[in-house]
Amino acid sequence: MPEHLKVMVVDDTITYRMIMKKVAETIPGIEVVASAPNGKVALDKISTVMPDVVLCDVEMPVMDGLTTLKEVSKQFPKVTVVMVSGLSRSNANIIMECLNAGALDFVTKPLESNADQAMRALRLDLEPILSVIVTKKSTPGAPPAPTPATPQASAPTPAPTQRPAPGSRPAPPARPGIGQPRQPFSGGTRGAPAQANRLPPAGQRPQLGAAAGQQPRNLHRPAGTGGLAARQQPGQPPAAAGMRPQPRRPIATPSIQKVKRPELLLIGSSTGGPAALTQVLAGLGGKKLSIPTLIVQHMPPVFTASLAAQLTRSSGLQVDEADEGVQIGPGSIVLAQGGKHMTLRCQGKQFIVSLNDGPKVNECRPAVDVLFMSIAAGFPGQTLSIILTGMGRDGTNGIDALKRTNKTYSITQDQDSCVVYGMPRSVVEKGLSDEALPLTAIGSRIQEICGV
Repeated sequence: MPEHLKVMVVDDTITYRMIMKKVAETIPGIEVVASAPNGKVALDKISTVMPDVVLCDVEMPVMDGLTTLKEVSKQFPKVTVVMVSGLSRSNANIIMECLNAGALDFVTKPLESNADQAMRALRLDLEPILSVIVTKKSTPGAPPAPTPATPQASAPTPAPTQRPAPGSRPAPPARPGIGQPRQPFSGGTRGAPAQANRLPPAGQRPQLGAAAGQQPRNLHRPAGTGGLAARQQPGQPPAAAGMRPQPRRPIATPSIQKVKRPELLLIGSSTGGPAALTQVLAGLGGKKLSIPTLIVQHMPPVFTASLAAQLTRSSGLQVDEADEGVQIGPGSIVLAQGGKHMTLRCQGKQFIVSLNDGPKVNECRPAVDVLFMSIAAGFPGQTLSIILTGMGRDGTNGIDALKRTNKTYSITQDQDSCVVYGMPRSVVEKGLSDEALPLTAIGSRIQEICGV
């Protein structure tokens, strides 16, 4: 029997401390060993109870969540911190700082007024994150967290391709009786958390930096970029019906001469994604690409605007949160809006972003598959698709569709540099990854392929 994961709950509201404790203890392998009303009390207790994980509220008196996180990073570097946040713009900005300071992930406080519904919603958000940590702790021989490296402007030689380690443990199944779990806001598919390759303690994460109209808003100076061959119907992700299974093939690392220059760059990420996106965009060295970039990061509403702003500051490149009807072109970088699916359609020869409130796909909205499959449905040109760290398998079907309907070159983040090796692993195991690279090499590889 594996040892239980010891959890501390830190929140200034006694009612919410009780709710968090009750919810956490319904998750297999979890034991709540202490609680505290603020960060100062929590720091005093940590040295005594030595929890594996601290669930920390953002807004507290005496010592707030961000300060608490920084002190935990300094005094107890082996403790993992997950932030708990209200759904507001100010909290979203703080959460970005927390991810920068070393928080593994975050969950939002439920808005449901009914107590049972609120607890159920919280559990569905919290369970996959804690289950990943339980899996990692109970898996012998898990590699240690690597020290984050500063992205280099020069292009490193791509590392040898990575395959899943033989005998690697799959994620634990969803707890019976809960039903199909839903997607965590900044994590991956709920219910069956992917294997955690590493779970960095606080302070050991790659650093974060900081309705369609007649005339769509431009994010770039006018330029002919070609267009989609077919218009995507608003609100409906394209179907993949009739697609035959693609045979598995090994990952290869072909020379740059064999990789055709893409017309679109597509990136999907989940748990650990904000820090990974920072590394990738910083790896571009502040140089605009000659093609548009579309990014899907699993996040709730409000938070993606803060993420786009911090990516802009850290990379020196303009990153915009998606809006309905936005026209994109060379050099544009657009981040899917939290809580909405993003697709691409055409208006003449223009690329136009569309947003919809369609059903969750892979229990996610936005979903990587929805964007990728909208492009597979009508875009005949070459794309470069990249899957970064995250739970679940979102993005796999989209890359599968892209490889059947147009030419795409697929890069996955390698296992050693992933916070959670779930989404990339799914692509690799289906034989759809052309190249697996460490996080620090992906930005320069994009430059090579795109001819920057």
